[in-house]
Amino acid sequence: MKRTSLGAFVAGTLVAGFVLAGAPGPPGRPAVLPEPWLSLIRGEVNGNAAFNNLAVIATYHRTLGSDQIQELLLRLQKKCRDYGIESAEILRVPVKTGYEFFGLQNFDGQVPTRTGRAELRLVEPAARLITTTESAPSALIQGSRSADLTAPVVWIGPGADPKSYEGKDVRGKIVLAGNALPEDVKEMAIHRFGAAGVLFYFDMPHNSGDDQDANLDMWWSPWGKDGRESTFGFSLSNNQFRFLKGLLDKGEKVVVKVKIEAEIKQGDEAVFETLDAAIPGSEFPDEELLIWAHIDHALPGAVDNGSGCAVILEVARTLQALIDNGLVPRPRRTIRFLWLPHVSGLYMYFSKHPEKLGKVRGGISIDSVGIDQTVFSSYFAAAKPSQALPSYWPAVLESLAGELRERANRDLLDYRNPDGLYAPEGSRDEFHMRVIPYNGFGDEMQSNNNTVGIPTMAFGCLPVPPRHSQVNSLSYIDPTGLRRVAYLAAGLAAVFGWTDGRSAGPLIDEVFGAGRAGLVRESNLALAALAGAEARTIAAAFQRGRALLRCGLERERAMLESIRPLVPGEKEALDLIGLRLRQEAVLAAALAAELGAEYRRRCGELGCRPRPAELSAEERELDALIPTAVPGIMGTSAYFGDYYERVLGKDKLQSFDLAPDFSYGHVGYAEAHNFIDGRRSVLEIYEAVDSELWSEGYPAAHGVSLREVASYMRMLEAAKVITLTTRARKTPGREARHD
Repeated sequence: MKRTSLGAFVAGTLVAGFVLAGAPGPPGRPAVLPEPWLSLIRGEVNGNAAFNNLAVIATYHRTLGSDQIQELLLRLQKKCRDYGIESAEILRVPVKTGYEFFGLQNFDGQVPTRTGRAELRLVEPAARLITTTESAPSALIQGSRSADLTAPVVWIGPGADPKSYEGKDVRGKIVLAGNALPEDVKEMAIHRFGAAGVLFYFDMPHNSGDDQDANLDMWWSPWGKDGRESTFGFSLSNNQFRFLKGLLDKGEKVVVKVKIEAEIKQGDEAVFETLDAAIPGSEFPDEELLIWAHIDHALPGAVDNGSGCAVILEVARTLQALIDNGLVPRPRRTIRFLWLPHVSGLYMYFSKHPEKLGKVRGGISIDSVGIDQTVFSSYFAAAKPSQALPSYWPAVLESLAGELRERANRDLLDYRNPDGLYAPEGSRDEFHMRVIPYNGFGDEMQSNNNTVGIPTMAFGCLPVPPRHSQVNSLSYIDPTGLRRVAYLAAGLAAVFGWTDGRSAGPLIDEVFGAGRAGLVRESNLALAALAGAEARTIAAAFQRGRALLRCGLERERAMLESIRPLVPGEKEALDLIGLRLRQEAVLAAALAAELGAEYRRRCGELGCRPRPAELSAEERELDALIPTAVPGIMGTSAYFGDYYERVLGKDKLQSFDLAPDFSYGHVGYAEAHNFIDGRRSVLEIYEAVDSELWSEGYPAAHGVSLREVASYMRMLEAAKVITLTTRARKTPGREARHD
């Protein structure tokens, strides 16, 4: 096909665009995507189609490496090809133990299994079916082996505590134990004390919320730490647990019958799989945007994460349909769609495609979306990438999310309004949505880091309905919500895939405008800190404010610079980027001067002299210490898999005195890792992290001190994830940090 750019497309369809556009977009700066494009996407994306595909996905019990995962991926592959996406292939990666590391992640002992029917029956004191995988596939702990036995039940309580087993004969019997990690319970009950199996309970707050009939989906390794084969475990709902515990409390003899058909896959069958489909770029095929969702979770897994899988399929269908019907040209750059294993799936993919590292320019991770907000109180959250990976994506996301929010919620009482992005079978209610800072709570953590380097947005709903069990059903899903999320993702893909020199102006100005607003906001934060400071703290407040403005300017400059690869050789666009960079520098200098003047004025009010904030001995040492990532290691923190504990040992890891949640959910630690670039010192990394947390308004629980960052770097060095070197001389001007 003859080259047709987004700019040429807009120019060539300008007259038609007035017809297609319908109601005008929101006022203000031009949208990063022209209204004719938004109108075409809006006219194609289909919430009911997404819902119907989700309904199919939700009929599969999607444990990693299972036959049902294989069947579903083949079905989705055929669906992609039916939609015209010929490049749809299934990637198979061997997983033998579940502890193979892909980057800094493993699958915590999950292995490929084949499971048939499993049931647990009460024999004494009365006959009764307790649970079966026919009704709750999540009732069988993944990694369980086949069994056919009748045995008494022994109450243990905290299953990982050896004291709970004292004075109890559990050999050959089935223990009722829990409120710990299943792996730890299994190791204690089966491998140390010889139990035949485990009836596992977890009646503490968990992913299935307050649903007392949810069988929480759990897994363990099919082998013990000593290499012996493990046996089986059932995951009981709270009501099932209380029923059995109640019988034991009354002094009844409780005997159960267990029948399980299961096997651990071996040889060529022992694989985890990924579906990889792409709309290839016509001019720069190596430049890619990844849109992915994790495919695993217990049946039905409608929200988590059948919804994400269905949405990316709808985004793929929408874009391919627009191309095939001649409404838009082929994209200049490749848009790739991945249905992956959870947690480590992207690292697994890159382990087979290392040539793609460094060529992927953005990502969207979609997990648990499309919730009917009238059924389950929540909001749609679109999370920005890490500030450690500055790019144009936050500004593009803010722009298109704002357009979606405006369009979805405009004229709610006007049933004739065609712009609400409703689905015929979905809701027509107000759409609650927010753009939030990077959080790293989901699969976006795999790419939003300094080693993989893909600025990644994350779509999800907060909070998430009861999940990881058989109660995560289609009843929570709204086709209208699916349509709106797919619309946003397709718009983001269009900006990446089709932008060229003639259409880049609005994008450049959106990034520039967002950057100016960000710098002004950060200046106001710094000024407010000065206003609230006392004589003994004002020098530190000034220094912190200066660091905020310095880091902000560095970030915003990098965001503008990130547009250059979209417009190679396009002089007009490149000149505009240069102009905006100069204007941004002028603004930053004026804000810094204003901060300095206010500092001197406040010092006069407080009766103290403005003076340099001298570096302490510790700060001087850390300002000379440069962390550098060890080449070839992908990932940040540990998420699951306990990488650092496995490498260092528990006692050594604890000696660094890190926060208990440093490896998952703590933005301060995660960003300290992400800002490692081989140039910044430990002190500079701390300032960058502190500035991001302050700028984005993170809760105090995510904060880290300089000493904590330093200790974290020492731990990463001990784990051989980074190296620490001392630079010959300190950065000019840092010893006396005062204008």
